[in-house]
Amino acid sequence: MSDRSNTQKFNLVGVFTVIFAAAMILVFFRSRGEDIGRLQTLIIDFASGSFFSINGFLKSLAGLLIAILIWIAWFGLGSWIEKFAARNDAESLSSLTFARTCALGAMGWSLVWFFLGAIGAYNSAISVGLLIVGISFSILFGVKVIRKPWSKSTTRKLDIFGQISLGLLIVLLIIGLIASLAPPTAKDALLYHLSLPKEFIAQGSFKPIEGNIASFLALGTEMHSVWAMRLGNMFSARIGEAAATATIFGFAPLLILVTYGWARELEIEKTWALMAALLVASVPTVFYVATNSYVDCALALFFTIAIYSLTRFWTSLETRWLIFLALAVGAALSIKLTTIFLIAAIFLLILFRARSAMKNGDVDGNSTAIILKGAGALFAAVLVASPWYLKTWFETGSPLFPFYLNLWEGRATGWDVERSRMFQIINSQYGGADKSILDYLLTPIKISLLAQPEIPKYYDGVLGVTFLVGLPLMVWAFWRFGIRVEIKVALGVCAIVILFWLFSSEQLRYLLPILPSAAIGISAAAFATNTDKVSRKFTYLAFLGCASAGILTSFAWFFEKNPVPVVFGGETRDEFLSRRIDYYKYYKFLNTDTSPETKVWLINMRRDSYHIAKPYFSDYMFENWTLNQMLEETKSIGELRSKVRAMGITHILARHDFLLDFKRSDIVNEKRSDSENREKLQLARELLMDKADTILADARFSLVKLK
Repeated sequence: MSDRSNTQKFNLVGVFTVIFAAAMILVFFRSRGEDIGRLQTLIIDFASGSFFSINGFLKSLAGLLIAILIWIAWFGLGSWIEKFAARNDAESLSSLTFARTCALGAMGWSLVWFFLGAIGAYNSAISVGLLIVGISFSILFGVKVIRKPWSKSTTRKLDIFGQISLGLLIVLLIIGLIASLAPPTAKDALLYHLSLPKEFIAQGSFKPIEGNIASFLALGTEMHSVWAMRLGNMFSARIGEAAATATIFGFAPLLILVTYGWARELEIEKTWALMAALLVASVPTVFYVATNSYVDCALALFFTIAIYSLTRFWTSLETRWLIFLALAVGAALSIKLTTIFLIAAIFLLILFRARSAMKNGDVDGNSTAIILKGAGALFAAVLVASPWYLKTWFETGSPLFPFYLNLWEGRATGWDVERSRMFQIINSQYGGADKSILDYLLTPIKISLLAQPEIPKYYDGVLGVTFLVGLPLMVWAFWRFGIRVEIKVALGVCAIVILFWLFSSEQLRYLLPILPSAAIGISAAAFATNTDKVSRKFTYLAFLGCASAGILTSFAWFFEKNPVPVVFGGETRDEFLSRRIDYYKYYKFLNTDTSPETKVWLINMRRDSYHIAKPYFSDYMFENWTLNQMLEETKSIGELRSKVRAMGITHILARHDFLLDFKRSDIVNEKRSDSENREKLQLARELLMDKADTILADARFSLVKLK
């Protein structure tokens, strides 16, 4: 075939990508009325506020400086770990190796803080001492790493598209950092990502928090919040808060560096490597979790390092890559139990690699050695994470607690087999219930075009269209061009994880850990299939457009949150929280205008234990569970109030709009008659809405004082 006909085919690929991308972006915009559709109004509101005061700004800056010192400590301990674990002195320094060093250091410090929690040693002196140790390690070991020659570029300088990609990455990181420094308002942060570190510090250890079942989870990332908050609290609670949120944000730039560095190592030109990083950073849910102290960026970082290490072992069979794999998988398992999907995928790929070795004529012993080494690495990973699961096993009777109690029984106050099963049912509702084969086949389209935050049916997040547009390009590249085996292995892991995800819980955040590998696959495919300038420009334009659609969504979320005034001091913390949390005035009243003997019962309040300073009781996940049990056992308001007083409760704060609505209330039980259900609802209404006892109330919330 002539060069001209080849060029025409390549141009057609670029043109098709642009047309397909434009069509998908238009469909995507149709479902973005609540964010991009309000962007102009949000920007106007953003510009109308007060922005600066020196006192508030200095507190945010102090929190950021503490976070930076912790990041340096990550690098220091990581340098030491690599020196004694698997350092190859011939390996040049790159963005990938630098980020990997920091990540391994974070893993190491997480274990240190685990054992400190076990002995009740969460105090200021130890926090400062460990920071000094970490910085010293950076000086002793890290300087030698930094002095190593950086991997040299083998491609031309950045073109305009590469410069735009780099600029967008920088802008996203800047606004992400600002947003992360704001006081927390996201549900899971208030439920446990930040509320647990706050309570761990108050009690000096990580012994279980009564009623907060999340305190039995693996909390590898939250350990860094404990460290940062403990350091910052030496100056003020606001500094400790900003230090914790900024520290967790640090995993986001490391994730971007790993993605870019891996792409460059695969000899993908700079612009396309930057595009791979941008494809990840432009996912709105990545922006959301990075700026709200969620653990998913940390999880994605360790997933990506593990998958990268697997690809290097696949091609070289060097044992040192299995060491990196074991450490990364262990770190991921210390964050979330869903890492078992990755473990299963890696083990399957190890079996394929052993089969390939046998098929290619290697002696049986080599294939057996591959399997044994791979299994050994995964066993080592489990050992790295085992302290968390052994702790949970010892405290509850099940290492998997609070999940799967029907398979492995465990016990803790406030949780049982019935609630565990209900939790599994709730998780299965993500992506919609009663799905058919067609629904599963359409998942890539639905998750790209229809996904919405806070709506389980629509995956509880926003992915954007970049990966959907990249999918046919990857298929074309696999069909017509040679794709490096490392990329095939990485995409194989992605495919296996996606299959587990499809048939477990289709929550978008659970997919984030494989996005960097998928983004590298897309960039490699685009780089391989676009060898002429015209096609390259068309494809660049298509993916910049796709990324920009996601970035606009993130911008809208940023402006809607409007963190600049509180971060730079133009707005007080109370003013920001009152603007962002509709029930905050009730918390503020309880914190400042009630007696020290106050104990409040939180009902349907997202179990926000972070912003409350008084003793409280609240059910985990099923937040009106105890109320339902009491209603089932009582027939009069007097008897009900007596039961509540027996719990030591003095105040009740409830969100009542759903709870007391006959059509939506969990109190309504289909096993009872309508008249019985209405009687139970009336009892609840008398308890929660009695005008004689009401202190504050509105259309959604009520605060009553028991007499």
